[in-house]
Amino acid sequence: MKKALFLLLLFCYSSSSSNAQTGYDVPNLVNFDDAMINLLSDYDVPGGQLAITYHGRLVYSRGFGYADIEANTMVCPDNIFRLASVSKQITSITLMHLYEQGRVGLNDTVFGANGLLNSIAFQSAIDPRVYDITVRNLLQHAGGWDRDVSGDPMFDSYYIAQAMSVAAPANEMTTMEYVLNNQMLDFTPGTQFHYSNFGFVILGRVIEEITGQEYETYVRDSILAPLNIVDMYCGKNLLVNKLPNEVNYYDYSSASYVSSVYDNPLMVPEPYGGFNIEGLDAAGGWVGSAEDLCKILCAVDRFTSRPDMLLPATIDTMISPSFVSDYYALGWAVSPFHSNYYHMGSLPGTTTEIVRANNQLNWAILLNTRPLYPDNLINDVDALVWNVLPTLGLFPFWDLFDSASYCMPTMVASMSESRPVLEVFPNPSNGNMTVRYNGKLLAKRNLQIYNAIGELVYSDKFITGQSELKIEQLNFQSGYYMLKVQDDSNLIVQKIIIQ
Repeated sequence: MKKALFLLLLFCYSSSSSNAQTGYDVPNLVNFDDAMINLLSDYDVPGGQLAITYHGRLVYSRGFGYADIEANTMVCPDNIFRLASVSKQITSITLMHLYEQGRVGLNDTVFGANGLLNSIAFQSAIDPRVYDITVRNLLQHAGGWDRDVSGDPMFDSYYIAQAMSVAAPANEMTTMEYVLNNQMLDFTPGTQFHYSNFGFVILGRVIEEITGQEYETYVRDSILAPLNIVDMYCGKNLLVNKLPNEVNYYDYSSASYVSSVYDNPLMVPEPYGGFNIEGLDAAGGWVGSAEDLCKILCAVDRFTSRPDMLLPATIDTMISPSFVSDYYALGWAVSPFHSNYYHMGSLPGTTTEIVRANNQLNWAILLNTRPLYPDNLINDVDALVWNVLPTLGLFPFWDLFDSASYCMPTMVASMSESRPVLEVFPNPSNGNMTVRYNGKLLAKRNLQIYNAIGELVYSDKFITGQSELKIEQLNFQSGYYMLKVQDDSNLIVQKIIIQ
């Protein structure tokens, strides 16, 4: 029944032509619309996002299909998705930022008396080669663990689902203690490349040790906030705990339920409780939008159109192929011949990719499902933008980073070089601001302001025909907030800053 409902909705969606997307309509980039619609149709993908920057400007950002099939809610450009292994680049950037500050060295050892994680618990590893593992080894997937030997080929179930399972009693050993004290390494550190989520989970603990803060808190405050990214978090296992503005995730149609990672006899859909995304934090746990991923790419792309957050030499180190792999660097897949760097992500219910291309382009693609056999979808996601580029003319001159996020499930918003639909000024402000709506107000529109953790902190209304609202004396803490203007069918989102 669920599959039949999905196919019916997908047919209606696919047959609705230009009304199928949310966000600003960009006529000369319509081939991207068609490519995304075809991708969703070909692989029964409920929903997705595509965002593209050119010369540092966000020229395209659209949602496709459904964030929630049952509720008939379409994906908007500001919806957030599980990022899967695209999370690794966030961890890599964070460590390179600490490296640039002199707070960590790439050749620093991680375990042992002189290691970064030098607690007593890690002094009795069963394999003495553990004490040779460096930060560089872990970033290069050369730490000594091979997921194809140890567990599920799609993620390190042996280490993460068993040792870090949320079912483990509080008095049991932590993941690292369990693995180090009970498992031999699969190879000598620094000699081979074998993809390992577990190694990146360890890097999250390294960041915590260096900074004295929880991994998510430090990354949000020190890396994401300076990029004006306020709606990116580490995800939760269960649907009931999904984050504000987060999409739903869907398994493939013939998928069976699996055992829960919680200590109960329940069988659950694999995207919700069938694996432990909370334990994957630094390796695959982040949740965010394609648009915000493009902000991250623009901050490390080595292009001059927007300032990078890392020095050129640091970025070069981060993206240089390693001794053990000519196509993988420090947390990034690389194509040295073309000077591109990128990464795919895949978990139950999730398929993702980010790309920094050598032609002044960056892009991010996010989907809320993964097929039984994901390789074909992954290949088509990887080829999607490349296949469309030869069919295009000039990219538009606007920058959607400077505009309100527009979500219109029932009609298409056209983007022009004229005034944006929603203006907030001054922004940043001291709590006094004016909100101006430049579209036609045919009905009342609700205005709401949410803080960085998704709590509603202010509400008001535009009445029919009213174009401006004055907001005065907001007694908010300094920081980033989300201002939303919405009626029954349309939603516009603007990030605001209170100083």
